[in-house]
Amino acid sequence: MGSRLVNVRLDEERVRKARRLRERGITLSALVRDAIDERFDANESLTPDEARAIVTRIHEQYPDPGAVPRRTYDVHDRRASRAAILRRLGRRPR
Repeated sequence: MGSRLVNVRLDEERVRKARRLRERGITLSALVRDAIDERFDANESLTPDEARAIVTRIHEQYPDPGAVPRRTYDVHDRRASRAAILRRLGRRPR
């Protein structure tokens, strides 16, 4: 794999900071590589298909026991879910 050279314009304050980092033994190329990897990892997210596949595997590995009664509310309705949770906790909805 070939490497690429990236040119970046820096204002005077960043040039000063870059020089101080270099004096401390931190190479700018390593800093840029680390920053790119960190930002990439932070912004990587699952596609809907990947998320669905993970949930399906979890349900296959850990199925509900047969004796669990069906819920009396729509789990996709946030208000109904909130009310059911509060009832379960013994609190009154506001």
